[in-house]
Amino acid sequence: MRIAKVLLAAGQSSRFDGCKLIANVGNNKTMIARAVDVLQQLDAGAVYVVSGAWHNEITQALKHYNNVEIICNLDWQQGLGKSIALAANQLRHSDGWDGILFMLADQVELEACDIQQLVTRFQNNPTRWCANYGERLGVPAIFPHDDFDLLTTLSNDKGAQHLLRESGGIVNCVLLNKASADIDTVEQLNCYTAKQALN
Repeated sequence: MRIAKVLLAAGQSSRFDGCKLIANVGNNKTMIARAVDVLQQLDAGAVYVVSGAWHNEITQALKHYNNVEIICNLDWQQGLGKSIALAANQLRHSDGWDGILFMLADQVELEACDIQQLVTRFQNNPTRWCANYGERLGVPAIFPHDDFDLLTTLSNDKGAQHLLRESGGIVNCVLLNKASADIDTVEQLNCYTAKQALN
């Protein structure tokens, strides 16, 4: 079963002083590189990175990576939904995808083993699967091929949240508390790196 891996990284980082995706998150690794590493550990398939506001910076940060395809979202200001739609539109024209996995580039506490839980369950039951943060549902999430056309219609900053929470369709979830941890500010980054240094 083939699952396309999509990393959403088009936002402006408006609450951060500059491009958070090229910030060092420990071990001399940028946030975007860490996220790519996590997805590359799942299988040998390409990682699709949707860039936008910081396209040049992301391209530079990933220039030494193999098997990464960058999709530039020129309409990144329209929100996360536009990035999802752009990726889904490109991938639905490729034969053989059974599903699309979406992950945010700033979900810094997620490991490959966490994502693998979603992948394994999707392989056994190819319907919508997503993370349960404990209080809400969200990404990382996997959508089956039957959702591809619907994903291409998304256009706002809610992304695919309404498909997971409000659509009335069947949504399966895995408890992944670590998925709720992301980086929006320099202060959050400093707390995260300080905690990493103690481990």
